[in-house]
Amino acid sequence: MSNTENTQEIAVAANTEIAVAEQQLPTNFADLLEASANVGKLKEVVTLTNAYVELEKPSDSFKGIFVGFIQMSVTDKVTGELRQMDAAQFLIDKKMFINGGVNLVSQFKRSNVPSGTAVKVTYLRKDGNVKVYELTLLG
Repeated sequence: MSNTENTQEIAVAANTEIAVAEQQLPTNFADLLEASANVGKLKEVVTLTNAYVELEKPSDSFKGIFVGFIQMSVTDKVTGELRQMDAAQFLIDKKMFINGGVNLVSQFKRSNVPSGTAVKVTYLRKDGNVKVYELTLLG
């Protein structure tokens, strides 16, 4: 492999099949110019902007691919301080979503769910201020 090209693999899981697309990433300006001439011909693959997936009432659920964890900044409602917390990240219908529910994130961590796993998340009930979720692996 030359020093002017890098290979990036993007894996998207769908049921039990994995589609892998390789894209050559140019590292100099001339290559970027060339790539920009063809960008209009490319298809959209995935929306990377994270939206928050909120489950409002008990029995609400979603199915998606667990991607992993990301850090998000939140403002503490009591102190007003900005703090960091983990959120679970999901790929649902070719769009990225996050949920920072303490109970949900904790379940994923305790269960050591690998990235790329198909899951169903169901909101069961609320205990005090904490939403309780059911996590189901799909296959």
